[in-house]
Amino acid sequence: MKKLKSMSYGIPLILFGLVILFGPKVSFSLEKAPGKWPCDQVYNPKLNLTAIWQGPDIKENIKNWWKDDEVIDVAAKLSNPVLTEEEGIKIIDEFAKKYTHFGLISKKNQKDKLINLFSGLYQKASDKRIRQYNGIIKFVERQDVFRKAIGSASKKLRELRKKGVDIKNPEYVKFSSQMEWNTRVFDQRTRLTEYVCEEPVYLEQRIGYQARRILSYIVK
Repeated sequence: MKKLKSMSYGIPLILFGLVILFGPKVSFSLEKAPGKWPCDQVYNPKLNLTAIWQGPDIKENIKNWWKDDEVIDVAAKLSNPVLTEEEGIKIIDEFAKKYTHFGLISKKNQKDKLINLFSGLYQKASDKRIRQYNGIIKFVERQDVFRKAIGSASKKLRELRKKGVDIKNPEYVKFSSQMEWNTRVFDQRTRLTEYVCEEPVYLEQRIGYQARRILSYIVK
């Protein structure tokens, strides 16, 4: 079974302060992208439910899935970003088979349990996707801060050079150091942009295979 790739960006993202926020949504609609959206994919912070799920309506399940402790536990395991596709499918299979007679005939409550499980997974993925998109925007905004700081220091150095200030002058050294530091951080963060943009893609891949596996038990 093909493994779902996982990205380990925790350390660099913490270093550069990528802060992400909550914002759960179930409905789907396209939104206008920010002016400096850095990613190749279309700006869409909301997961398209109809593109992922072709099963029964989950409107009521979204409201109630969290009342089932077992569903909460399994949904938490499946939401682990380092989980491979093979491992995730195994967890879903084991959960589904708990609600069968001898692993062959589905019990009456199996369908409801699985729909509740998907509802929990979808809500968690929706929440996380919005946090990721908010984080990307904050990432870009922070890049603008560094860009302006670099420009400001560069301008000050040009002014000092025009005045004939020696490069060892404390003021010259101060602005030179500022520009060097901010440029280094800006470049390091720029190299992270591709990885930051890919996180929502991997999230969508994960909820996609989970939905397909759950549907394989519901739609027969």
